[in-house]
Amino acid sequence: MGGAPASHGLFISASFEDFLKRLWKSTIAFFYPTNPDERRRKMIKEAIGKLVLKKDLTAMEMEEVMGEITSKRASTAQIASFLTALRMKGETPGEITAAAKVLKEKSLKMNLGGNSVCLDREEITVERETILSTAKGLSGGTTLFNVSTATALVVAGGGQKVAKYVRKSLHPLCGCADVIEALGINLDMTPTQLERCFKTVGICFLHEPLVHNGLENVISIRRKIGIRTLFNLLDPLINPGEAKVQVLGVYDPNLTEKMAAVLMNLGVEKGLVIHGKDTLDEISITGETRVTEFREGEVRSYLIKPEDFGMKRAELVEIRGGTKEKNAEIILEVLKGIKGARRDIVLLNSAAVFMIAGEARDFQEGIRLASHSIDSGKALDTLKRLAEFTHTEQRFLRSLDFSSTGIS
Repeated sequence: MGGAPASHGLFISASFEDFLKRLWKSTIAFFYPTNPDERRRKMIKEAIGKLVLKKDLTAMEMEEVMGEITSKRASTAQIASFLTALRMKGETPGEITAAAKVLKEKSLKMNLGGNSVCLDREEITVERETILSTAKGLSGGTTLFNVSTATALVVAGGGQKVAKYVRKSLHPLCGCADVIEALGINLDMTPTQLERCFKTVGICFLHEPLVHNGLENVISIRRKIGIRTLFNLLDPLINPGEAKVQVLGVYDPNLTEKMAAVLMNLGVEKGLVIHGKDTLDEISITGETRVTEFREGEVRSYLIKPEDFGMKRAELVEIRGGTKEKNAEIILEVLKGIKGARRDIVLLNSAAVFMIAGEARDFQEGIRLASHSIDSGKALDTLKRLAEFTHTEQRFLRSLDFSSTGIS
């Protein structure tokens, strides 16, 4: 008699405990599918659904989706749908920041001492969407010569340390990496070699495959979509140099303040975000440029034009580029001191860097520093030393005739 109640009591307790376990498992299975792949697909679908309804994603949601994309677990259809829906909604500073942090975490890490200047662009002037929407009778649309590449060399010639991210163009016209190779610079460098290059020459170009290896699937999808996406905004933000000073060019005047907020979120202390007339992601010589400037948390926006600095306003055709060989030739002409609209646009963009980096008090003084870098031969000498260094550092080199680049 005395043992029966105890046995009965244990039986009830065990059954109740089992019931709670089953209930908990059912709850988890309902909200979080046990199959990890199924849970991830559900998460991406939910994110796309929110974007279609014009709802912003939280930082955590964006990080999760970007994690799936960078880990190559998201399908082509999911990536294309996500990028298109996000573009149609409009990216927020929080979404861009969260995505950039994921890419930076998964990208190349380099030790450049934190004293570099970042001059990265998305090179939207050779993006298909821009060309189609702004052709204005020119067969190449807004295809400039590579102003930011020339600017980087002028700024480095003026004593600033420059780490610039470059990629080959998604369009048949040439991108930054294409013209850099045409100038005789070897891009096939290891991170250690690039660090030595940065410290020795004062400038290095970080090639896309090295910076964020593993996004080949995204590159292919971007080509097929044919419109600007989140990655157009992210490309200039993942420079592993961890620069505290940045001059960023954007393809839309409404992006200057938004991207300034993103840069500050990412730890950049001083910077300019610029958009020039004719959809230029450079300071324009053809008309007004919208500038958003920030210094240690303080932000202000203003307009500048070439006449403000005693420069003649030019026509777009005067700064038009072409093939990688043509653009390399133009850059060499600028570095050798040939005057004209091409030199002027490089001077203006270089002046902006000297000014925001604290080397010059204002644009006018920055123009004088840029002019000295060119006219003293220091900018051209920087190019020569960079070409020589990148080839002597490379163990397995293809033969290269330096005379073909026009460098002598």
